[in-house]
Amino acid sequence: MFSKKICCLIFFVVFIGFGSCAYNESLARNLIWPITVDAYNHAVEKCISTTLGKDYDFGIQSTVQCDSESSKDSCSGYVIAIHSIKSVVIVYRGSISDHEVQVEMNYTATHPLLPFAGKGKVNGWLLNGYNLLWNAGMKNAFLKLKNKYPTYNTLVTGHSLGAALASLTAATLSATNVVPKNRLSLYTFGQPRVGNKEFADNYLNFVPEAYRIVHHWDIVPHLPTLGLKGYTHHKNEVWYNNNMAKGDPYIICPDEESIHCSDSVLKPTWDDHGEYFQVRNYLGNHGCVPAGKP
Repeated sequence: MFSKKICCLIFFVVFIGFGSCAYNESLARNLIWPITVDAYNHAVEKCISTTLGKDYDFGIQSTVQCDSESSKDSCSGYVIAIHSIKSVVIVYRGSISDHEVQVEMNYTATHPLLPFAGKGKVNGWLLNGYNLLWNAGMKNAFLKLKNKYPTYNTLVTGHSLGAALASLTAATLSATNVVPKNRLSLYTFGQPRVGNKEFADNYLNFVPEAYRIVHHWDIVPHLPTLGLKGYTHHKNEVWYNNNMAKGDPYIICPDEESIHCSDSVLKPTWDDHGEYFQVRNYLGNHGCVPAGKP
């Protein structure tokens, strides 16, 4: 089970290996990434038992058109209670086409950031996608499971676009007092920049246990470009400058943007984006991913 204590102060030193305050590498590798990959399945409820056995209570999988200008662009996620970690989990899928990625990038370049429920401003395309998807059944499913399991914590996760939606979701749940911040965790994979520096500076006040996991030279965490309209990553980055094999070291950076982590990469690539912990994300109905033992 992962800790729900508010993360202790991270000093100026860079923590390597298992020296972080609360980051649970075993949980991220063996459970959170597998259920995040499962979000790419069009019918996750039919195969989630491959990952979790009978250790869950499924809420809903919801998919919406997240761009009014194109029916090709969709946002998707699911809600599930996982008993072994005593948590209600919100999982978001990433982009599923090059077209969708291009639409997101074009919007980011041509539109201003919008005010966020907490503090600061965030990407308007992402905020709209979050609101549409959250209000298309995910909110009600989450509240139903939260009320059914009142002692459970809340974990939010996602990959790529889904990581950005997860970041917004976790902060909103805390900022609107739906979930106490000491019972809330965020673990994301390949997350792009979501908001401006004010948003980043205040993020840990809402979600103290927040971890942006980055694989090696993954290009998406470098988007939007640092400095464009003030976009800045929030803490905490967990950088694996390797293949993410079992036992590989990682670095937890003490800054929002750090030359000790992935900001040091000169030539980021798409190759590292679709694979974390040596498991690639799938698309369609290829089945779900077996989990390890957290």
